[in-house]
Amino acid sequence: MSKLRKFITIFILVIGIIIAAFEFYRTIVYAVNTSMDLLYSGYLWTGVGFIVYLIFHRFFFKKNIDIMQTMSHEGAHMLIGALFLRRKIYQFNAKSADSLSYGDNTLGFVSSSRKGNYISIMSTLAPYMLPYLTFLLLLFRLMIKNECLPIVDVIIGFSLMFYFLCWKKDTRRDQSDIRLCGVFLSYLYIITFILFNMSLIIYSLSGGISAPMNIFGAIGHYFTQTWNDIMMLVDLIMS
Repeated sequence: MSKLRKFITIFILVIGIIIAAFEFYRTIVYAVNTSMDLLYSGYLWTGVGFIVYLIFHRFFFKKNIDIMQTMSHEGAHMLIGALFLRRKIYQFNAKSADSLSYGDNTLGFVSSSRKGNYISIMSTLAPYMLPYLTFLLLLFRLMIKNECLPIVDVIIGFSLMFYFLCWKKDTRRDQSDIRLCGVFLSYLYIITFILFNMSLIIYSLSGGISAPMNIFGAIGHYFTQTWNDIMMLVDLIMS
């Protein structure tokens, strides 16, 4: 990446992280107000899912958690590469830590087609900010009866806590993906999109039993609110 292109990318991401942080704050305020109005306790059920996952993590997943996290990590590379960047996937590999031979510290990798030496930052950093199973559950949430929302929201919380622990484990300065994209640039990108994704998830869990918000409504609400806030800021600067 040329210095000019890198500078422009970092500048855009700095602006993006400021906007994402402010909108995330707006999202938390919205969630608190929704909970106080007692429209729906979706956030409570999601919290129950967090606790359930921690119990499973401690007592049931302990032997296989490393390979589960590696499969999720490499799955994000594969998902973005295959579906959105139209790459051909040649190989998917995931191993548990106790299966590694001496001197081998590679738990997994995805081999795919690439154009020249260009590495897409979207595909490379996807495992550190994209809870793709949680978003699939939010799509599934559209298809069930409203009375069953608490069950799905527990499962959503379960999946989200899994991703939180994956991110905690993987987001390190010595990670090959992060070093490849540049530590500073990587962290800007990751933080921006984690805030964005979490805002969408929080909005998606709002609303009442009779009229719950869905993922598409959450996307519309988020970008409408973002546009209104940007216009408000522009008016303040121009006035």
